[in-house]
Amino acid sequence: MSAGTVRGADAREFVKAFNGICNWNGTWERWNDMVNLFAIEIANAVDLNNRPKREEEYIRIRKRYAEDEFKRFGALFRILVESLERNPFQDFLGAMYMELDMGSKAHGQCFTPFGVCQAMASMAMPEEHVRRQLDERGWISINDCACGAGATLIAAAERLHQMGINYQQTALFVAGDIDNTVAMMCYIQLSLLGCAGRIRIGDALLEPETGPILTGEGGSRTWYLPMFYSPVWSGRVFAWHMDHLLQGSQQGRPEPPAEIPKEIKAEAEAAPEGPKADQRGPKAYQEPENTSAFSVKAAQKTKRGMSEGQLMFDLTGV
Repeated sequence: MSAGTVRGADAREFVKAFNGICNWNGTWERWNDMVNLFAIEIANAVDLNNRPKREEEYIRIRKRYAEDEFKRFGALFRILVESLERNPFQDFLGAMYMELDMGSKAHGQCFTPFGVCQAMASMAMPEEHVRRQLDERGWISINDCACGAGATLIAAAERLHQMGINYQQTALFVAGDIDNTVAMMCYIQLSLLGCAGRIRIGDALLEPETGPILTGEGGSRTWYLPMFYSPVWSGRVFAWHMDHLLQGSQQGRPEPPAEIPKEIKAEAEAAPEGPKADQRGPKAYQEPENTSAFSVKAAQKTKRGMSEGQLMFDLTGV
């Protein structure tokens, strides 16, 4: 099986389980509910600022299902996580979305095959260019303003991994899409892959993001990936604000330094919650109440080599 291939057994199991919850309602409505439940469950484990409104949406969706029906979403989440553990670099949800014929004709949705995304990543990310940027700043940013389910970004993460580069600590993934459903698919998959960054819902042409590259503009339309709350990225955000504060100007906002001073890094690790205001990034909390039928803890395994599957974990030393 080549990288990026959705395993046949996993795909069949997922489609069968999903069809089991499509008795009285349309396929698209159930899919939309599923990805929103998964995304909210993941986001509410880290994003305190937006948790109340997202929890309301979670409860609203939950009320539409009987208890036994709702539990089937947990089975779908398990299949997704296990498939990504066996083969992290694949567009599983995108493949299932197209397999179930749910692409929006109104939005011209026809997801790029993952093999094409891999070829694009190889051509757009020559190793010498990537390493030069890392030497200059310590991290790089990768953007896809029409991300769909995130195939191009997953391929970019794979490309960095092939170079022996820890993408979880050195790459900021900035994504967006006008369609909430596919944006949530991207959020789920990048979260489970352990990418740091954010997904923003909106029209990139009519409403471009205006915030700084590191933190974005914040707000309820911005979904921060869990790895963005790690000490490394929290330290970069903290250092960025300190540098900006010391310059004493709102003009020409500086980029974070490549090397974080030891004092700042120590402070960030002691308080990894990160910034607390909208324009300064999200605020995290550590132990949310678990009220769902499934949990993102299913994706939190002990630290292992990437060849065995590596979800939501720091690759340092692996």
